[in-house]
Amino acid sequence: MGILSNTRVGQLFKGRSPEVTQPASPAANFMLSAVWVIGGILTVAIPAIYRTVKMNDYRKMYYMWNWEEAQKQYEEQQQQYWQNKYGNQWNGQGNYQYQWEQRTGTWDINQCKWWQLNCFPFYINENGEPEPAAGWYPSWFSGWTVTEDEREQWLENGETSAALKFVYAWQIIMFAAIIIYGVVVIRQNRIVSGLIVALVVFANMSFLSMWMLADGSIITDGEYVQQIGFYGQFPVLMFITNAWYVAFGMIFTIVLALRGHAMHEPRPAKQVEEPSHYKSMEAEEEPLSKDNSERSADDDFVKVV
Repeated sequence: MGILSNTRVGQLFKGRSPEVTQPASPAANFMLSAVWVIGGILTVAIPAIYRTVKMNDYRKMYYMWNWEEAQKQYEEQQQQYWQNKYGNQWNGQGNYQYQWEQRTGTWDINQCKWWQLNCFPFYINENGEPEPAAGWYPSWFSGWTVTEDEREQWLENGETSAALKFVYAWQIIMFAAIIIYGVVVIRQNRIVSGLIVALVVFANMSFLSMWMLADGSIITDGEYVQQIGFYGQFPVLMFITNAWYVAFGMIFTIVLALRGHAMHEPRPAKQVEEPSHYKSMEAEEEPLSKDNSERSADDDFVKVV
């Protein structure tokens, strides 16, 4: 235990946290914080810019070779837009009847509420027949469900689910919080252990998100990909951004680890003590040389006598 307390590791972890013995200069802190902020901005901006460029290139190529189909899709989109906007005026009572039929299409005879964790809804149609396609899931999961028809409609319209948009925005918010915290740590010469842990955890979660996106959210074949292109999918933007999060976390984890190692270097105490020790040796040698000279003088006097 005594040996450990005298070592460098023991000195670093003797208290609650290691002491910053050699803080960085203000100029070095300014340079590192500037690189930190610029790197964070580019981590989010470059994937978005890259995806936009790829989308525009594919769209030009697609319209060049499929201009008739593109024109047809444009007309259908315009027609759908005007129908959705003025549908009530065009259809009159028929539109209200359609909404009523949609609203009364299925009923949950169990009438499950969200706080009833063990309740499973059982849906029937207006004829009293069961509707297994309506979903079999507990009531607590009802707010997170997406039907197959909704997925197909999103694919046809080229839309993105609200869940993916929320995850993308939430990751940016968390990443911005880490960037702000990092600026405070760097500018104030604080211990970098907490910032390193935050970077490692965020990079690990981003790496796991890449695997989940590649597992089912990104489509690589089919008519949908042919129409909008691979980069037209929003999950592709999330995948590329998460890859940049991982790279940012790995690079700055190494940089901050080196910075922390330099900040916790022990002070060069031996270099200060050596000159004083050398002087003390000279001071001790002076009386010895004086005694020797006196003895040699006495010997010479005896010889003369």
